[in-house]
Formats: sequence, structure tokens, C-alpha cells
Amino acid sequence: MRIFLTGSNGRIGSVVERIFTEAGHEVVGYDIADGHDIMDPAAVHKAMEGCDWVAHLAMAMGKKNAPDVSYASGTVGTFNVLQAAEAHGVTRIVSYSSVNAMGLFMGEDTPDFLPLDETHVCRPGRPYGTSKYLGEQTCRLFTRRTGIPTVCIRPPAVWTDKAIESVKEEREKDAEFEWTPYWEYGCYIHVEDLARATLCALTCPDPWHIPLLVVADDVSSAHLTSRELVQKLLPDIEWRGGDQYEADPYKGLVDNSRAKEVLGWAPEFHWRSA
Repeated sequence: MRIFLTGSNGRIGSVVERIFTEAGHEVVGYDIADGHDIMDPAAVHKAMEGCDWVAHLAMAMGKKNAPDVSYASGTVGTFNVLQAAEAHGVTRIVSYSSVNAMGLFMGEDTPDFLPLDETHVCRPGRPYGTSKYLGEQTCRLFTRRTGIPTVCIRPPAVWTDKAIESVKEEREKDAEFEWTPYWEYGCYIHVEDLARATLCALTCPDPWHIPLLVVADDVSSAHLTSRELVQKLLPDIEWRGGDQYEADPYKGLVDNSRAKEVLGWAPEFHWRSA
């Protein structure tokens, strides 16, 4: 298949492109580093010609971009990609959202329950998370109107081997580094696992429209178990975890079971066995 990949030159996109290519697919890269802007609908339309699938990773983010630029990129930019996909008869779209679409990460709000899953209400308030949430809703309405399946992947912090080693070193120096200035529920994903999930989202049976939490199986905790972390940091939260947390004390506090079922995927990286 011929895959249109936005954000192809990025830290994540470059790994996704390699995974696509290794699987025998042709990749049409589209990245701002090459002068290709998702905010230019005519350029997106022209570049996507002849493509079968779309993987949409690109977004203006980070401190170098003003909030309005980031917000527009996540909303209007996504709309531009969807419009071109419809025009060219694309048959599957994977769009990167974020756990920040839920409004519960980076200290923004406290969850109603743990473990977290896709049933938890989303209540983002910051430009980045709000734009990601609205991007998901745009995909949902697009699928409802066109019948073209859309998978919205919600990754957390995406780490490489090098980044993981750095995090482990910092936590050995200071255990509170794990939850200061805020706690991310021990949630993370290795970039290779995320890239494989992206390919699975393009090739799995028709999911219609679905948002998926694509996260690691375990928490990135140096010392405390999952339940110990919850009891220490969010003791008043409603606990919905079952016996699985006795059998697997470091089981993730963000549930990836829906992604596993829909995508036929499972993460290979585990924090304590790396």
C-alpha cells in the first residue's frame, strides 16, 4: 500500500516510516522540515494523490509555537488532511491524538477513577489537549459522514532506549522525580511499540471510528508498585483495578486492553526487564 505520512521526519515519524517500509509499504512523507505544511490544504491535497492510507502524526507543538498556532494545527490541520483523504478515496486513516485529550495529564486535573480507560470523560482545557480532543471529534464525524474508518491513537510520553535510561538514572538519584512536579500515572510507551501499533491501526479489521490508549503494559516505577503509587499519590481515587494487580504488581494504571483487542497488538517493551 501507499501510505501518506505526515510528520515523517520527526522523532516518532521517522521510526513509523521505517516500520511501514520494513512491512513492504511505500511511504509518501510530508513534513514541515521539508516545507510541507498541513495548514496548506492545496499542498496536502496534491501530495496525497495516489495514496491508499493516511497516518497523520504532524502537529505544531512545543514552546517555539504560540498556543493559537498549536491549536490551529491540531484542528484545522487535521481537517485539511481528512478533506484530502476523502477526495483521493483513502480507505483508512490513523490520526495521532494524545492522552492529553483527556485533560488528566501534566497535572491538569485528577481522574475520577483508576485504572484509566477510554470510558473516562474527557475534559481538556489547555490548547494542546483541547485541539487533540477536537481532532478526535472531527475524525468521528468524518467517519460517520463518509464511512472511512479513523483510528485516533492516544499515546502518552513516547520514549526511546536513551530517554528511558536517562529517566531511570534521575529516579535513582531522587525517587520523587517520578511524581514531581506532577504524576503521569507511570504511563509511557516505547517509540518502537507505538510505531508497530500505528501499522496495526492501518491493517486491523475495520474499527469504524475509535480512540485508543496505546500505552505500555506496566508502570514506569522505580520502586513502588502500582497500588502503592496510587495509595501514596491519589489515595481518595475510586479504585477499579481487580485481582490482576495482585498477580502483576506493576500492571499499568492506564488500560491498553482495548487497543490490544482492536489492533491485534501488544507492547514488547517492559520497564523492569529492559
